[in-house]
Amino acid sequence: MKGHFLRRILLLVGLLASVVSSAVWTPAAGQISWGRGREKKPMLPNPYTFNVPRDTLLEAVKHVLSDRELVVDEQLSAEKPGRLVTKPVVFTRGALTSGANLEFIARRPGGGNFTWVRGRYALEIEVTSLDPQRTRLTVYARIEGEYQTETGGIWVECPSRGVKENEILEAVVKYLNGER
Repeated sequence: MKGHFLRRILLLVGLLASVVSSAVWTPAAGQISWGRGREKKPMLPNPYTFNVPRDTLLEAVKHVLSDRELVVDEQLSAEKPGRLVTKPVVFTRGALTSGANLEFIARRPGGGNFTWVRGRYALEIEVTSLDPQRTRLTVYARIEGEYQTETGGIWVECPSRGVKENEILEAVVKYLNGER
């Protein structure tokens, strides 16, 4: 019985030693890279010119917004033809992740002094006819971060890095190219 127990311990020690030694001798190329070394895809120009009529582009934009469950604010959108404004969407919650998520799509004002608890964005999209067969699409994102004070939450506008705008432009391009 004692020999059986001793064999198991020696087997376990040998297994542990092989795992440790293989980790030490593993070349750096085999390690996890966490996204480093990937090529960053360039952003599309904003405004972007499409070779489609205005009505076709407006329908494509409405479809993309619907697919992403972004609700168009009919009251704000009706003020100017060819403009669609979405209602704000909260895209991040929680003190642990909101700051990093907000920093990914916007520049946070106030340095690192705030503990951000939520982030939201709303889009304004303008579709302008250049001629009967060419249309310009411009996307603006209004991004806000919320931080807590003793009296409650305060929403602060954060300058966009263009990430949300580019997501919409890419989705419209794919939709119009038939990549639905």
